[in-house]
Amino acid sequence: MEENKEKRLVLYLNDPFLFDDQEIKEIDMEGLVDLTAADLCLLDQMMLAKGYTGTRMDASRQYALLVAAKINHKPYEFCDRMKARDSIRLRDMVTAFFYAKG
Repeated sequence: MEENKEKRLVLYLNDPFLFDDQEIKEIDMEGLVDLTAADLCLLDQMMLAKGYTGTRMDASRQYALLVAAKINHKPYEFCDRMKARDSIRLRDMVTAFFYAKG
């Protein structure tokens, strides 16, 4: 059972943050496996609406924050108070999920 826990897609935060008066210590990222192309297109549109003009928006921190909110059924401001180092780890987790071979 412990082995199964390690394989789950969960970001354990180094620095918990508050959202709606609740302390967030981890972010469940299991919903990544259920995202559809339509979901990603919606996130792309949101990034453009926020003024994103770079390339590879799917590898940006803002995109990862929007993905985390979407798959956890939270408003898109969900991760705004996340500490910087955790936001980088989240970005790396999302990018690795999309680009890892296998």
